[in-house]
Amino acid sequence: MAIITITRGLHSGGEALAQAIATALKARCVSSEVLRETAKHFNVPEEKVSKVFEGTPGFWERMTESRRIYLAYIQAQLAEWVKDDNIVYHGNAGQELLREVPHVLKVRVIVPVERRTQLIMERFKYTHEQAAALVERIDDDRTRRTRYLYNTDWRDARRYDLTLNLERLPATTAQEIILALVKKPEFTLDAAKRPAFEDFLLKSRVLAMIANSLVGRLSLINVAVTGGVVRLQGTLTSNEAMVEQLVEQIRRLEGVKGVENEIVVGLVYQEWNV
Repeated sequence: MAIITITRGLHSGGEALAQAIATALKARCVSSEVLRETAKHFNVPEEKVSKVFEGTPGFWERMTESRRIYLAYIQAQLAEWVKDDNIVYHGNAGQELLREVPHVLKVRVIVPVERRTQLIMERFKYTHEQAAALVERIDDDRTRRTRYLYNTDWRDARRYDLTLNLERLPATTAQEIILALVKKPEFTLDAAKRPAFEDFLLKSRVLAMIANSLVGRLSLINVAVTGGVVRLQGTLTSNEAMVEQLVEQIRRLEGVKGVENEIVVGLVYQEWNV
């Protein structure tokens, strides 16, 4: 059993690699379908969910937190899938969405820009200039988007456990490396890792609930879960009754052993970061 994320660039060969690994492990292989299931499960427009990982947010989106709300839904949906501990995810931002999973193997596969440019030229009959511009635009969009959503750089090698250059390594060799590594104790769910894994699952559910209840104010609340105990911190321009109602909803979630409510109800000074 395993949980693997594969971060791939445009025309890097990562999708075929993910599918081959999932087949070998008899695991579920998922990517964009998580967006469709998220829209269905949380009863929100699919086109809105899909835009979370498209382009970069404009001024109004940063004010309303719309992407962060849908992102909380996406993470909650993905968490429901990984609780079975047998999945290969090669969609957007897997290394961040599942970062708190203690035994996840985070892989990045790369192909040099010039090789990717050549592949696009061959497939779409683009000129070298057109293909190179497309690769640059997609990579730049991903960089800006990841910084907005996670304040990280997706190209940072420290975000991954393994980086493979598919220009030098045949796909079969890359597959062998990943399959061997995922069997190591570090990437196996055992009794020591299970509490942290269950805390991640619970935190994802809580964040989705808060995103639904506190539309536009998700960033004002910090959620931490330790041993099934949910700790809420932050300041809301709301009323005590609404906060207590939210706390009671969280208490009723499966797996919650307690709620430490440290939310302060009062005026909020919001320093917009645009």
